[in-house]
Amino acid sequence: MDSKEFGQRIRLARERLGLSQEDLATLVSKDQTAVSEYENGKRKFYVSDLPLFAKALEVPIFYFFSSNELSQNDFDEALLTEFHKLPPEAMSHALQMMQSLVAVYELAYQSSV
Repeated sequence: MDSKEFGQRIRLARERLGLSQEDLATLVSKDQTAVSEYENGKRKFYVSDLPLFAKALEVPIFYFFSSNELSQNDFDEALLTEFHKLPPEAMSHALQMMQSLVAVYELAYQSSV
């Protein structure tokens, strides 16, 4: 993904939350100029800053990548990261929901074949 597209995703997520560039800058410990340059693709973005921006923008890390850029391992890691945010008592419910989702998908796929 190029810098401009990456910057557009930052801007879209920021605007969705109703944050100004200054608000986002404060949340990620940067200045407003840096945020503006990220959004316009004029400043290099360090991968180490991704979790900070994802948290501030309330998006998963893989939001910043188009779906065809995610490897299976990246996707698995993102799912596990979100799963581990759950309290222990909710984990079994989440697993049951995922199993139900797979079963529904399999039924729908089998009926369309």
